[in-house]
Amino acid sequence: MIIKEIGRGVHGKVKLAEDLDTGELVAIKIVDKQSRRRQLGYSILRAKNYHRQQYHEALDEYNESEQKIRREIAILKKCIHPHVVRLREVIDDPASRKIYLALEYMEGGEILWRDEQNHRPVLSMDQARSIFRDVVSGLDYLHYQGIIHRDIKPANLLLTHDHIVKISDFGVSYFNQHLAGIHSQYDDEIDRELAETAGTPAFFAPELCSSVENYTTQDNRHITKAIDVWALGVTLYCLVYGRCPFTAATEFELFDIIPTAPLVFPTPEEIGFQTPETLKDLFERLLAKQPENRITLEQIKHHPWVVEDLQDPTVWWKEADPTLYKAVEVTDEEVSQAVTIMDRLRKSIRRISSSLVSLTHHFSRHHSKPVVSVSTSLHPLDEEQEKPTWPFQMDRNDSSTSSLSGLVVNFSRSSNNK
Repeated sequence: MIIKEIGRGVHGKVKLAEDLDTGELVAIKIVDKQSRRRQLGYSILRAKNYHRQQYHEALDEYNESEQKIRREIAILKKCIHPHVVRLREVIDDPASRKIYLALEYMEGGEILWRDEQNHRPVLSMDQARSIFRDVVSGLDYLHYQGIIHRDIKPANLLLTHDHIVKISDFGVSYFNQHLAGIHSQYDDEIDRELAETAGTPAFFAPELCSSVENYTTQDNRHITKAIDVWALGVTLYCLVYGRCPFTAATEFELFDIIPTAPLVFPTPEEIGFQTPETLKDLFERLLAKQPENRITLEQIKHHPWVVEDLQDPTVWWKEADPTLYKAVEVTDEEVSQAVTIMDRLRKSIRRISSSLVSLTHHFSRHHSKPVVSVSTSLHPLDEEQEKPTWPFQMDRNDSSTSSLSGLVVNFSRSSNNK
């Protein structure tokens, strides 16, 4: 049941809802479907008009892409970690061209990391360090599961009621088979998606600041999980200094600056404190221009600045060890059911309502007053009827937009989660 709207932006609306089965609060992110899969659909139609073989090749590409996306969603739904927002369900409503993501509700909201009036930092050094450790732990787990997030930034770090930080928004994330140690039918394909500039430009790694056409097959292998480490460095810079390390008036200029401009630290006069040498060292290693020179997450965990305020770092190292968690595996059935199609909900509701109607008629023949009252709202998804709370009350007229490009796009078939 939808309770209220709790957020709105270029990526869509977020509404607070209650799971009627458990009473648990969840966040429902409502987004439009992206064009990536739609373009595949257009290629199928074009091929059909010209050549039968081209048509079948395009159709095979479409089906393989859908299967790959479903697998990624199925894996994300099984990722459970103290510093990763849980994806509960993905619901596709073909009638409204919307995707509904049922997410773990984060009561604390986004991290407040700068004063919007003067753009000065508002976090203490210890607060920034604590947040950073939580993100490192969550990101290391995602990489262990084969997931490259691709959009690490302060806006995607959310707080629980007791100030635990969790990574959110997997709309442009990428599942890397080799990173997870998995071999599949997709191993031999040239997947250009990872080289595409998905995410937020100010957080792009230098290796992403070229058009995808400039990446050869040989170059493409260098677009790795190191892009998340770069974004992690930019995020830490924001938390500490209240600004991004590289800025420009336009994205075009920014793409020139990021790969070439030297890293500069604010002066004490600007921010009110002196940057420790250990922190400078960490920034220089996080923001190394060449990905092969960039610090790894394992090295980050042992960096002096990161563990400076811990009495016994070994305790945190053990807690942040991703191998404590089972590597996520998904069955063919879980992949096929990764996305709930709204039509299936309609059919389930109608089956239940039909059973209740039959039960009502049965009792009506034996009692002067019906024992069970059946409302016409049991057919809630018909446009002229009242909408129910099953399991979430969907806003069919939502007009929000989204940057989702990889995971939950264009499941527009009528049959078979910000």
